[in-house]
Amino acid sequence: MIHFKSIFAYIVLIGLAVLYTLFLEGAGGSYLIIALIAAALLSVLICVYTKHTLTAYIEVSEDVLNRGETVKVSLVLDKSGVLPSSFIDAELFSSYHFTSDARQKIRTAVFGSVRTNYSADYKAGFFGKGRVGISTITVTDYLGLVSFRVDIPKAIVFVKIYPDIPEVDRREGLARSLTDAAAFDESEETTQSLYAINGTPGYEHRKYEPGDSLKLINWKLSAKRGEYYVRRLEGASGAEQTFILDKASSPNPEMLSARAEEQLAVEGMLALMMQFAKTELPAHLAVRFGSDWENIPIVTPNDVSDLRYRLTEYEFADDPGGRLPQSIEGHAVIFTARCDGYILSAVSGYDDRAAAAPVCAVRPENVWLITRDEEDIRFER
Repeated sequence: MIHFKSIFAYIVLIGLAVLYTLFLEGAGGSYLIIALIAAALLSVLICVYTKHTLTAYIEVSEDVLNRGETVKVSLVLDKSGVLPSSFIDAELFSSYHFTSDARQKIRTAVFGSVRTNYSADYKAGFFGKGRVGISTITVTDYLGLVSFRVDIPKAIVFVKIYPDIPEVDRREGLARSLTDAAAFDESEETTQSLYAINGTPGYEHRKYEPGDSLKLINWKLSAKRGEYYVRRLEGASGAEQTFILDKASSPNPEMLSARAEEQLAVEGMLALMMQFAKTELPAHLAVRFGSDWENIPIVTPNDVSDLRYRLTEYEFADDPGGRLPQSIEGHAVIFTARCDGYILSAVSGYDDRAAAAPVCAVRPENVWLITRDEEDIRFER
């Protein structure tokens, strides 16, 4: 890139030196003209030299992190040769997943053959496949006459960001209604045969842990042993809860608000699935990562944690195609960021279906609103 204004100003300066030579002092003015021309040539040559000896790339301290955590991003400038570089201008960028208070435009120079880096902290605010990198990098000669853009083959680094799994208050809202539906008769003793919702025998007991549903406590057994025991479910496939994730993106025209609504739908789903896993209630997730639907069993808390890694690759779509599976069996909850007529028709008239969304203009009785404070997810009508 040629900076015509700077070149014009420099030509004017040389012209003044010529006038000085002609009218004031001949010998001294000649040296001044030569010095000005030599300085311009040297400045441009060093700029060309810098372009061919400079490499730049991005390093990150972590390539996988939880939402809310911070990653250190370093712009590394590596120059060969012994001569100092021209001015180096670099501009960083990051996807919407990150926020940073650091300056994104940097001007520096490298002296000799050294490795220089500029580091800044980026906080992960959204889950998914985040990107940080170098938008542009140019070298400009000392006199500001010309600039050259440096080609950067590896200017982008990807960071996978896990969605959060918040706590959910199961004493009210959707979580309570689902765990109530999965709760069992409290009358059994340890010596009796225990039955699942569908009548299949096969319950054991374990000690109560914080977060377990109170509906699963065997009160008679707990009274006998002096501490709380909850029922452990074995093979109650007929009572399995289905969770469905709608791939349709939020219609909110403000980009960050739309991503926040989609994130809330996903984290609300994860929170509820974790509660089912902790209380050992059978569930599975119907989700479409590509063109085909997958049914992922949710049996243990580790299943929910493992799902988070796959969700770093998940992206909502403006034109998602099939938003729901062709057939929905059993009790089902649809988590969506686009609560429209399509979703309302899918749950309307079904006692065993519900939908949960961060925003919904029309909310029938079986459509729940997902809200969150700093820690907890809540489902409200």
